[in-house]
Amino acid sequence: MDVPREPPAESAESSTTSAAERLLRAWREHGVEYVFANLGTDHAPLLEAMARLRSAGESDAMPSVVVCPHEFVAMSAAHGYTAVTGTPQVVLVHVDVGTQNLGAAMHNAHRANVPVFVAAGLAPVTDSGYLGSRNHFVHYHQDVFDQPGIVREYCRWTDEYRPPADPADLVARGLERAQDAPAGPVYVTATREALEARFDDGELDELRDVTSAGEPGPSAESVAKLADAVSAAEAPVVITGGTCDPERLVTFAEATGAGVVEHASTRVGFPRDHPQHLGFDPAPTFERADLVVLASVEVPWIPSRGEPTPETTVVQIDPEPTKRTFPVWNFAVDERVAADPGETFDRLVEALDGEQAAGFAFAELAEQRRAERAATLESHRDAGALTPEVATDVVNGVVDESTIVVEDAVTAMGALREHLDVPVGDGMLSKGGAGLGWAGGAAVGAKLARPDARVVSIVGDGSYLFTHPAISAWLSAAVGAPTLTVIYDNGGWNAVERATLSQYPEGVVENDGLPERTFDPAPALTAPAGIVDAHTAVAENEAALAACLDDAVAAVDDGSPAVVHVRLDERP
Repeated sequence: MDVPREPPAESAESSTTSAAERLLRAWREHGVEYVFANLGTDHAPLLEAMARLRSAGESDAMPSVVVCPHEFVAMSAAHGYTAVTGTPQVVLVHVDVGTQNLGAAMHNAHRANVPVFVAAGLAPVTDSGYLGSRNHFVHYHQDVFDQPGIVREYCRWTDEYRPPADPADLVARGLERAQDAPAGPVYVTATREALEARFDDGELDELRDVTSAGEPGPSAESVAKLADAVSAAEAPVVITGGTCDPERLVTFAEATGAGVVEHASTRVGFPRDHPQHLGFDPAPTFERADLVVLASVEVPWIPSRGEPTPETTVVQIDPEPTKRTFPVWNFAVDERVAADPGETFDRLVEALDGEQAAGFAFAELAEQRRAERAATLESHRDAGALTPEVATDVVNGVVDESTIVVEDAVTAMGALREHLDVPVGDGMLSKGGAGLGWAGGAAVGAKLARPDARVVSIVGDGSYLFTHPAISAWLSAAVGAPTLTVIYDNGGWNAVERATLSQYPEGVVENDGLPERTFDPAPALTAPAGIVDAHTAVAENEAALAACLDDAVAAVDDGSPAVVHVRLDERP
């Protein structure tokens, strides 16, 4: 291995491989389909390696490169793709400044436990004499003391590629750490000089496998103890965050009469038309529940809104039950089982062997919830108000079994969950964290992952502006991944006003309002999509929305991105 001081001669190129090329080949061999890239001067060795592979007719030996004009969109797109496929993708960004632009998107992948391999260049470390040495004043500005420190808290692992190590080993290690529980982003850096390191082709080892122990299974002792708890329970409840295998959860619920609550879920964790689905807020179940099972849920309940009684047994089944990525996690748990919930449910059903004969204790609560949902929708329609509930019911008309809904509408989140008939799994994807704007890039990533799916992004007007909407629309068109974006416009930051009123219910804001939550003048929200030939429309009532959606779906099916701006009314 040698780090060349001068560009390698043609004869050397034919018998040596650069570290950059080795990285590209290793990513592809380990299943990476795409590098979502925002490029900079630090990527010159990677770009030259890509050109060499293309020139040699070996384009298939490296991932496809998706050029993303903003890092936040790139990371969100990789997040969306990975959430659908389960296979980590690569995000390539530019030194410290590009890393900073990942920002909230790294937070989202971190909190959603989505594995993404992030690679960033470093400022060159030599002033001159080496291939890749500093040749611009910006290389001095970009040299910082701890570049990985910008995102370290959001990563499962960080490292720097340092010759003479084999870059392929770095790739394997990174992918293993990204996918181990709790899964999440990893971050790797390299200088230009390091990426131009050369390896004799005859001395390169075969790529090692990416291995994983998988999520642990429950012990026989744990299964026996849980089976006793379930047998004794008359009103069991499962709270899931959406990552537990839905089919196994259904089998367990039906065998035990357990109600199921999805709380702060990132995916659809239980069929929403199932009679044992108890909605999205566990608090109404706590008065009666005598057993609460936490199945891979990050935030099981909000204590200020209600929590299990002291007499209720709380069992946690989770591959990583201590939640080491959360500084504060003070939820009272009686029994922790470090295991995959799906496998544990299978073992429990087998252990119970029909012994649990109790019926569904929450049938009345489930029926009441369904009746309230229908009554709310009817009252809004009777008032002629285009509320999030009514708008979502209309959007539901363009949703089918192949649809993926990507949601980022904070104050309409409840309406989306209650009124969209989406399939389990990736029928609805949520960002997991608090980084608004995720849906724009994530929708494109989801469409790349499932080209035959109809991908519908539903965002609030505030969230939409955070998506870098012009870039998201451009990316959708550029990669041939048309998505339908539906903007729920309530005139500004409604969530901010709600939070203020919640904290100060009798404060001045209650009487005087909050002008800071309003976007004034009102932005033309469909304008950014004009950067490409996107279909756009504005709807101000239910009939208009239905017509706009029909036209937008036709445009998307024909290959064009579409944006529908929905002007919402206040809830009556």
